[in-house]
Amino acid sequence: MKTTSDANILFSALIKEGLTRKIWFNPELELFSPKFLLLEFKKYSNYLNKKSGLNKSDAH
Repeated sequence: MKTTSDANILFSALIKEGLTRKIWFNPELELFSPKFLLLEFKKYSNYLNKKSGLNKSDAH
């Protein structure tokens, strides 16, 4: 299945373990995102690492 996602969905998947994370990392899905998602991710990566409890290698 192909679907699109924005930064808010990715951030939700990283911050909280739950359905959004399961969907985002489901290998049966092919996700597409706008190019600026990488800029947003870089901008908020420290915040996301703190909130998620994931280390940088897990989140990247």
